Amino acid sequence: HVNDNGKDLQLNYVSPQFQRALDNLRISPEQREEIINEVIQTGTCQQIESLPESTKEIFVVSSDITAEEHVRMQAALQAFVDNSLSKTINFPSTAIPDDIAKAYLLAWELGCKGLTVYVTGSREQVVLETRGTAESRLAAKHEDVTQSEQDLQTEKGQQLPIWHDTKKPRPSFLKGYTYSVETPLGKAFVTVNENGGNQPFEVFVTSAKAGSETAAHSEAIGRLISYILRISSPIEPRKRLKAVMDQLAGIGGGRSLGFGPNRIRSLPDGIAKALDEYLYIRHWENEIPEEAKLIEYQPLPLEGLENLEAPQQRKIGELCPECGQATFVNEEGCKKCYSCGFSEC
Repeated sequence: HVNDNGKDLQLNYVSPQFQRALDNLRISPEQREEIINEVIQTGTCQQIESLPESTKEIFVVSSDITAEEHVRMQAALQAFVDNSLSKTINFPSTAIPDDIAKAYLLAWELGCKGLTVYVTGSREQVVLETRGTAESRLAAKHEDVTQSEQDLQTEKGQQLPIWHDTKKPRPSFLKGYTYSVETPLGKAFVTVNENGGNQPFEVFVTSAKAGSETAAHSEAIGRLISYILRISSPIEPRKRLKAVMDQLAGIGGGRSLGFGPNRIRSLPDGIAKALDEYLYIRHWENEIPEEAKLIEYQPLPLEGLENLEAPQQRKIGELCPECGQATFVNEEGCKKCYSCGFSEC
């Protein structure tokens, strides 16, 4: 596969040495083309009966070698190299976890410093693959899509309801929940409004000053989420919001904030944290009985906390057009970046 300006092109490649070997066999053009097509389909020539054994012994590919032979090949070179080697251990599509474990244990016993394994068909896109593998992968993907469409259309023989025939209009009054979250670009406020049935209807994201690039990006994310929630779909809005949250979570930027599970990697990651909090709280609010909600909570005493100082606020600017960091501030009549030194003056 090659990427040609965003288009995925598939190129058929046959070893020039293999083609030269076929020429030396003095076979007919039709038989030569049939052999090449068979190799493109399966990736190997070992099953072609018309080829002599001497040719098959020369043109052995990775799929013709067992995983143990791959590991021992790497170990033979590793004994004379201080650094670790990059060698892919190829497994057939029928490999099981025990097969992978045996390869790693054998590599350790033989003194290999690293190991890379690949199971045929385990990735959607690869640089090199046989035509047969590609056809099997596409067929399996088509089957999954067809099954998903059937699951959406019917459930126990019943047609699933379409939530809205068209994009649902916005009423004049909505009840919502606002969450604040610290991000590497400053504090962001995420508001989720509902429109009955405890289902989210729209999302607003506010961060930084109006007119800044950060504020524009925040508004764009909120608009896109709102559109996804309001458009017609057999999937309920809560599940749609969960899917959006999963896509935003974990997106990394130029810097992060916090540590461990509370680490915020970017503005989108912070928005995902707020959406996750909304979905979690609203779920348990619907599960908790009404009598349990009547419990009165007493505030914790503040003894010994009177002299604590508030944490210092970090200076947050706009996004720098040169390095992309949120440290582009306006000082003394000139905008300059505190990360890379870029200046408009």
